[in-house]
Amino acid sequence: MDYILKNNDLEIKISGHGAELSGIRDIKTGEEYMWQKSPKILGKTSPVLFPFVGILKDGRYFFEGKEYKISNRHGFARDYDHEIFEKGENFIEFIFHSNGETKKIYPFDFKLYMKYILEGRKLTLEYRVENLGDKEMYFSLGAHPAFAVPVGNGINFSDYYIEFEKEEEGISKVLKNALIVSGETKKVFDGKIFKLDKNTFADDAVILEKTNSKVVYLKNGKNNRKIEFKYDGFRYMAFWNVPGAEFVCFEPWNGITDFDNCSGDLKEKIGIEKIGGGETYRRNLEITVF
Repeated sequence: MDYILKNNDLEIKISGHGAELSGIRDIKTGEEYMWQKSPKILGKTSPVLFPFVGILKDGRYFFEGKEYKISNRHGFARDYDHEIFEKGENFIEFIFHSNGETKKIYPFDFKLYMKYILEGRKLTLEYRVENLGDKEMYFSLGAHPAFAVPVGNGINFSDYYIEFEKEEEGISKVLKNALIVSGETKKVFDGKIFKLDKNTFADDAVILEKTNSKVVYLKNGKNNRKIEFKYDGFRYMAFWNVPGAEFVCFEPWNGITDFDNCSGDLKEKIGIEKIGGGETYRRNLEITVF
């Protein structure tokens, strides 16, 4: 089921399945800022990544001496229906909690809340993770919004670029078979401007760690279309697309896909987050369109 938030500027569409943002449409122009999913290219628009980001080496991990198997990418929260927790005129909040199925592959009791708030041309997404157990809970959290980059009428994919608020070294981690190659990095840009072309993501995602910036923009050199993305509180910022497709994913992560030399022990997993028994974890994202 789809849910709508609407004001004089924007219409926001959110699916109850995965509490997934599926549309940001300009009321006056009809312009859509989100990629409209296509199963042949990318079957989701903006999935939540929880309780893992990326893949697990050999499709498994170990926790307190027990092996758990999970072969799908980016955890499992995106694949379940989320319930409405609260709804108001300009916001809607979803809840997903552990159950018998999740406990078979992830041994923690939790609640995951996702709240969408629309104010003018800004959409805020508030994440809240509650540890319902009395021991430490290990998890990752990330977002994966695919922003549309329409081409045609004299506009090419290479006219789009990513602009950071501060100077960056532009050093990315290297992926091979969806795992991080330990000890390897590559230089993809320098400064504030990360130019895009059809080959930018030929070798998978660009993954930056501990950026100086907490705000990044998707811009086009031939028109005024702009998306502002605030991701304060996230250790990694990744970008990705399917070469030839008309979208770019902005992916803030707290957590990361496994390294090729990892042990598989959840407590040793690079980038993993943890909270104590009964504790609550919060992170926010902001998307503003122009």
